[in-house]
Amino acid sequence: METTISKQQSINVSAKSQTSHANTANANIWDTIEFNRYGIIAMLLVILGCMGGFAASYSAGNNEYKIALIVFPTILSLAFILAVMPMRLIIWASTIAVLLDIALLIAQ
Repeated sequence: METTISKQQSINVSAKSQTSHANTANANIWDTIEFNRYGIIAMLLVILGCMGGFAASYSAGNNEYKIALIVFPTILSLAFILAVMPMRLIIWASTIAVLLDIALLIAQ
């Protein structure tokens, strides 16, 4: 039984393999982060706790708005960790919380 492959089919296969290679590289990063969830969560807890504490004690003072800017994203990311949300969401929320803490420490 002979089978023939036309040129049209071979072109489509090569185009699909190029796009799937780019998607798998990005997916592999998030799969690795999801696989190492508990180690990353332990590091995030230390980073979020220390940065939030420093920012609250040194830059917020008695200003309610600055304290809210520090507390809301920090508690939100800690709630995402407690709720076992996807790591992509936890990483983004933690990044926003740390960046706000750093910005408030600099703008002190």
